[in-house]
Amino acid sequence: MYKEINKELEVLQERKLRFNNIDTMLQSLYKQLSEQERKQIDLKLKLKSENLDVEKLSKMSISTIFYTILGSKEKQIEKERQEVLAAQLKLDDINRQIADTKEHISKLKAERKEYAHSEQEYNELFKSKYEMLISSNGQNASKIIELEKQIEAYKANLKEIEEAITAGNRVLHSLNKVDKSLASSNSWGWWDMLGGGGLITDLIKHGHIDDAKDTASEVQILLNHFRTELTDVKVSSSITIKVDGFAKFADFFFDGLISDWVVQSRIQDSQKSVSNVKSEVNNVLSKLSIMKNNDKSQLYILEKELAQIITNA
Repeated sequence: MYKEINKELEVLQERKLRFNNIDTMLQSLYKQLSEQERKQIDLKLKLKSENLDVEKLSKMSISTIFYTILGSKEKQIEKERQEVLAAQLKLDDINRQIADTKEHISKLKAERKEYAHSEQEYNELFKSKYEMLISSNGQNASKIIELEKQIEAYKANLKEIEEAITAGNRVLHSLNKVDKSLASSNSWGWWDMLGGGGLITDLIKHGHIDDAKDTASEVQILLNHFRTELTDVKVSSSITIKVDGFAKFADFFFDGLISDWVVQSRIQDSQKSVSNVKSEVNNVLSKLSIMKNNDKSQLYILEKELAQIITNA
C-alpha cells in the first residue's frame, strides 16, 4: 500500500514543485521582458534620431546594411554611422529576444494551469499517509516522513540541475557554430588583405558574417533560457553561480563585429566575446556538475537510512 502511495506522492511532489518553479521562472522572464522592451525603445529612438528608415533597414541582410551605412572609406571612419549600424543589429536581436520571451511566458502560463491543484492534492494524500504511519509505526513515523521529504527535494533539484546542464550544452553548441563562421570570415579577410580578394572573396566573407550574426542571436536566446533554468536550481552555499554577462553577449558581439569590420583586417573582438561567454558557460556547467554529484551522494545516504529504518521497524 505504501509503495503505491509513495509513487503517487512523488508524482504530486514533482507537480507541486514544478508549479512553484514556474512562478519563479515567470518572475525572471517578466523581468527579462521589461529589460528587453526598455532596450528596444532606446534602440528605436537612437535610429529614428538619425533619420533612418528603421523598417527598411530591418529587412536587409547584414551585408547590405553594411554597404548602405558604411559604403565608403570616408563613411567607415564616422563613429556615428558605426553606432547606427551596431544599433540596428542590436534592434534586430532584441526583437527576436522579445518574441521568444513572450512565447516562453505563454507556454509556462499554460503549463501552470495544469498544476494548479497539485499542492492541495499532495497535502491531502500526505495527511492520509501520515495518519496510517502513526497508527502502524508511531515510533518511526516522523523520521520516515522527514527522510522522504528530503529525498523528494533532492530528486527534484537533481532534475532541475539536469535541465540546466542540457540548456548550457545547447548554448555551447551554438557558440561553436558562431566561432566557426567567424573563423571562416577571418580567413577570407586575411586572403583579401594579401591581394587575393575581389567580389567573390567579399561575398564569401560577408556570407560567413551573416551566418555568425544569425547564430549569435540564437546564442543570446539560448543564454536567456539558460539563465531562466538556473533560477530553478537550489544552489548550495559553497557555490556561487554568476550569470550577469549572459544578458549582454549580443551587445558585446555586435560592437566587436562593427569595430573589426571597419578596420577590415580581422574579426577578433567578436571572437573574443564568444570565447569569454563560452568560458563563463563552462564555468557554470562545471559548478552544476559538482552540485549534481553532491546531491546524488546525499540522496544515496538518505535512501540508505530510510531503507534501514523500514527494514528494522
